Amino acid sequence: MPEMKRTVVEKVIFFTLLCWSAGFVRVDAGAGAAPEKSRLSLPVVEIVERYPPYADFCQRQPDECDLSGEALLIYSPGLIQKLREINFSVNSEIRFSLDTNQYGVEDHWALPIDGFGDCEDFALEKRARLARSGVARGALRLAFVLHKRYLSSHCILTVETTQGTYILDSYFDEVLRWDHGIYNFEARERTDGRWDRFDQMEWTYEY
Repeated sequence: MPEMKRTVVEKVIFFTLLCWSAGFVRVDAGAGAAPEKSRLSLPVVEIVERYPPYADFCQRQPDECDLSGEALLIYSPGLIQKLREINFSVNSEIRFSLDTNQYGVEDHWALPIDGFGDCEDFALEKRARLARSGVARGALRLAFVLHKRYLSSHCILTVETTQGTYILDSYFDEVLRWDHGIYNFEARERTDGRWDRFDQMEWTYEY
């Protein structure tokens, strides 16, 4: 899935613009009363194998790619609070860094043990912390998205609950609903390790 990975220049532009836009994008995750159900469901055009750098990560750290356990979590305010806390802590503790700066290559997936990483590393760390806290890995799946305005790809963590799909995003400290509006979904991880690629004819854009 090489088209899902943005170039170094695109990464820098996207990071800068998202930090700027975070000041006026406001989304309420509804941690009090349970919101209306809105689980991620999009037309699938193809089922593909893992993106090669992710496959390499899974070979090095297979336990981190284990998606066993419940694929659907029971919604509760406590669960949403846990998602918020871990999303915020990772976003606060990890500093964004290009793979070319850290590893000398365009794309290298790893847990950010040295305190630096890019979007997929943030997502992997959030999943690892949630799993250690007792959240079932089967409900914690990575996704590639495309920003509707800036047209840059990005990696996030999705969380499946009985009251909808939530996303943990390295650019937002709040826990967001998957349909909050700024992203088109390119692909998402399946519990069997492969990926669903979604129909791009369904995409919308902001100008």
